[in-house]
Amino acid sequence: MKTTQFIADCLAQTHLRLHATCEGLTAEQVLWRPAPTANNIGFILWHMGRHEDSRVTATACGAEGFEADLWAADGWHERFEQPVTAPDPGDRLGLRSLAIPAPDVLLSYFKAVNERTMRFVASLDDDKLDAFITSSEPRQTVADSLRHVIVHQNNHHGQIDYLRGLQEEDWDLPRGTGGILPNRSV
Repeated sequence: MKTTQFIADCLAQTHLRLHATCEGLTAEQVLWRPAPTANNIGFILWHMGRHEDSRVTATACGAEGFEADLWAADGWHERFEQPVTAPDPGDRLGLRSLAIPAPDVLLSYFKAVNERTMRFVASLDDDKLDAFITSSEPRQTVADSLRHVIVHQNNHHGQIDYLRGLQEEDWDLPRGTGGILPNRSV
């Protein structure tokens, strides 16, 4: 298996798992917080999408089709009823005031971002994975950045799983998530 295929499979698995975990969530569940200052599922989904969107834009270093975040370029900020300059995805205090849209809008943005990420990964070869990102500080390679996206997504999946479990006593991870991709055989 090529390295880029392995990366693509990891990203596809995170996307598959996220959608399986979020299937059937109500708007109330997306907005529920276990404590007044805790993150809710909606915020975590927004953060995950914005992080991957901006990370891939920076990693692609302006390559054709990756010049700007989908958030601004495709008008996702308008669908979220947020300014294009919404607080940085890591600004927890500023983000508490942002409105969280319906689950289908959140998941549609995440899907669009993931599809764009997959196009970027498909454009790479092993040599490009070792290239340094000119805009990163500290210096990172393309592979470092993609590894960060995968780890970041999985960390936040755990948070969403936990929040969903707190709200639904009998909820468990969807069968097969974390196993084999549906189009793969052993």
